[in-house]
Amino acid sequence: MAVAALRRTGLVASTWTGLMAVLVAVLATRGEIVAEDAPHSEENTALVRVRLPITGTADQALQKTLARTCDALLAQARRRGAARRPLLVLQLDSPSGNQAERAGSQFERVLSLAKFLCSRQMAGVKTVAFVPRSIRGHGSLLAFACEEIAMSPDALLGQAAENDNAPKAILGMEVTAYRGIAETRRTIPVALAVGMVDAHAEVLQIETAEGDEFVLGRDLESFAANHVIASEKVLVPRGTLAQFDGREGRQFGFVKYLASNREGLARVLGLPPAALREHDVLAAHWQPVMVDVAGALTPRLASQVETIVGRELEGGQANWIGVRIDSSGGDLAASVRLATFLAHLDANTVRTVAYVPAEATGGAALVALSCHQLVMHSGARLQARSADAPPHEAGFPASLQAARTSIRDSLAPQAEKNWSLLTAMIDPSVVLFQYRNKTTGEKSVMSVAEAAGREDAQQWQQTAPVQENEATLSLEGARAQQLDLAWQTVESIDDLKQAYGFDNDPRTLKPNWALEFIEALASPGVAGLLIAISLWGIYFELRAPGIGVGAFVCTLGLMLFFWSMYLNGTAGWLETILLLGGICFILLEIFVLPGFGIFGLGGTAMVIAALVLASVTFVFPQSEAEIAELTRSVGTIAVAAFGVMSLVLISRRYLPQAPIFRNFVLESPTSEEQAVLREREALVDYSNLIGQRGMVTVALRPAGKAEIDHELINVIAEGEPLARGTPIVVVDAHANRVVVRAVGPA
Repeated sequence: MAVAALRRTGLVASTWTGLMAVLVAVLATRGEIVAEDAPHSEENTALVRVRLPITGTADQALQKTLARTCDALLAQARRRGAARRPLLVLQLDSPSGNQAERAGSQFERVLSLAKFLCSRQMAGVKTVAFVPRSIRGHGSLLAFACEEIAMSPDALLGQAAENDNAPKAILGMEVTAYRGIAETRRTIPVALAVGMVDAHAEVLQIETAEGDEFVLGRDLESFAANHVIASEKVLVPRGTLAQFDGREGRQFGFVKYLASNREGLARVLGLPPAALREHDVLAAHWQPVMVDVAGALTPRLASQVETIVGRELEGGQANWIGVRIDSSGGDLAASVRLATFLAHLDANTVRTVAYVPAEATGGAALVALSCHQLVMHSGARLQARSADAPPHEAGFPASLQAARTSIRDSLAPQAEKNWSLLTAMIDPSVVLFQYRNKTTGEKSVMSVAEAAGREDAQQWQQTAPVQENEATLSLEGARAQQLDLAWQTVESIDDLKQAYGFDNDPRTLKPNWALEFIEALASPGVAGLLIAISLWGIYFELRAPGIGVGAFVCTLGLMLFFWSMYLNGTAGWLETILLLGGICFILLEIFVLPGFGIFGLGGTAMVIAALVLASVTFVFPQSEAEIAELTRSVGTIAVAAFGVMSLVLISRRYLPQAPIFRNFVLESPTSEEQAVLREREALVDYSNLIGQRGMVTVALRPAGKAEIDHELINVIAEGEPLARGTPIVVVDAHANRVVVRAVGPA
């Protein structure tokens, strides 16, 4: 009877548990699970957005930010006499929620930040990790390092190992770290945490009298010795990495709240939506600067912006980069290059803000949308490239697919924007629509093709077109803000300063004299002049040997040319090696191995290739724009060579008569002098030496001296050079020209 009663009790309990599980699942799907309590107030809560992946020094910057936020919350709590700890929400954002994050976050950087979250310095606040999108990679460790986890029901968390085939030592370090953080925080069962990083581990779900437990397969024997096991099943098979969505996390007990967006998270925490406004991690210590992108967007302008912004960031002199854009577009390659540069800046350490007071069209609009935030005047326009824009005027390449691929694979994930939105700015064939997520209510702007290609395509419902009547996409400031493309609209630069809390105008960055000098040297006209000067220096050195002026001028010209091209980003090691190798081959042909001219011709071709490649940004042209750039580079070198040839012809006639150069230049002999030389050569006859033997006294390279018939004579080696002491025989003699060949000892 007792056994039957226990069974009935167990059946009732199981049924009740099952009903509760179903109820939890239904509410979770709707995002309406409420918190067990609502102890926090709007004034005692902060949200910090952590952008993944964590690389470089992002962990150090985030530690400083979290420490400042923690101190501010504690100070505010003390002033208000709050009885409970302040709440700090860490929103963990993966740019694309795909395999890019898995290979992105560096384990050492994430571990450093996770240890900081578990340290005494952060003990004064309650930390909640909010995971609105899937995280695959070591970013998962940051969630475990918080006291509670909130997830979107469909978001995935896990698959933390970057390389399943990592060496045992490295894998052991990672497993130890995950186990240590899980044991310290007790946010997630240790076995589940280890299963996310160790593919060799088997994770079991075991039912006991106390409830469900999660145990590693290797620990099952010791666990069974101390517990009564009712049932067991393999949750994570050996050879796979664990990952769980929000619903499973809630079921297994390591996810406390389910919410798809900040509004839902605020609701389950019992807070007003305004309480979870993003806490600007850099706002308290802004170091603002402004850079202008005005007029046509050219490769030179893109290079200038990259250089001056990079210099400010390297020196730690700025963490707010304002890009003031008033441009109708320009070269597409330059636009994609500048947009990619700005998008790749770490949002945890620097904020990029596009400021559009009037117009940003085509490639300029692409740059504006690639910044972290976009601020527009209410009457300003964000416009796509017009379909009837001349290709040469817009710098549009013949291969549009290459540009689309670059935007989709590289730019869009870093900029955290839909690829179709960015592509529409430069490709008028892309039509955009407004979409709404039926589950979360999230709104987005994208094309039909991108919406259909999403993993959750069934959840997105098309609501309205972005542009009317298939007209060219053009958005005013208010409309861009309505579509969540613009962060804010302003009426003046003063409003922009007020929005970010600046007391003074941001410092405007401009190219200094050194950058202007480098860009002037890299311009086609000056570059051609430097090449011409270098070629003229070679000619002058040949006409005036021993002076060294020509060699100095040639070396200086080549150094300035390659230095300017290197700093301009078009010359590298390949061009340098080609140039030095070509010069060595030419010298080898002249002084060491005279023959059929193979080294001379090959060396000359290498020097020309080095000069051409140093002037372009590619090795093999793949588009119409690159072919045009190659044509300009070859044309510059050809014009320089033609100019030098013309100068040579002129100098051969007039330079020897110039008062300054007549004492330095070797003048060609007159006809009378040439007749005298021929007569003197005719008087010398060494034909009697043919067949006689001798000994080399001065190494023949190929000319030198040899002792023949007890007479020291200037000779020339036939074939390879001959060392001193080599026995030789005379094989030919014409006037005073004696040709010898090496022979064995007599």
